[in-house]
Amino acid sequence: PGPNPCRSISLVTMLRGLAIATLAVAASAFQAPAVVTPGLRSASVCSLQMQADGMSRRDVLKNAAAFGLAAAPAIANADVEYPNVPYLGGGDQIDVNNANIRVYTKLPGMYPNIAGLIVKNGPFKSVDEIYQIKGLSSEQKNVIKKYEGNLVALDVAPEYREDVFNNGLYR
Repeated sequence: PGPNPCRSISLVTMLRGLAIATLAVAASAFQAPAVVTPGLRSASVCSLQMQADGMSRRDVLKNAAAFGLAAAPAIANADVEYPNVPYLGGGDQIDVNNANIRVYTKLPGMYPNIAGLIVKNGPFKSVDEIYQIKGLSSEQKNVIKKYEGNLVALDVAPEYREDVFNNGLYR
């Protein structure tokens, strides 16, 4: 078998990491050192420490801003339009490889047990592979059979696959 597409890092994930690193660099300019000399205020120690390293806060912020601006073209080119959005819960069919577990609430009898098994055991090459999940009862297989026409197995999109259990939407 080839590499697992769920393990690949998407451009969006890399750009998130880049943004976090940029913020961390900017924030480090304002972090006081762990050891504070008695009699000096922490702001003075921080300023002294930054000057001793040969870089002021202004230089750190300027470099962080330049770094962020350099990353802007890459962010602008990120793939933000996923053509299979209708299969993530906006239409009649559900993509068993990328849709969030809560989408299955549209199909009575599927959520939470069967939906949990589908999400946990994916990705699938076809909808027929769902019937091979260990632990499915004949009753559960009948429910899946009832909605088989509403299920599709599309290619895995890592940026959606990572959110199949928790899409971050809370009441």
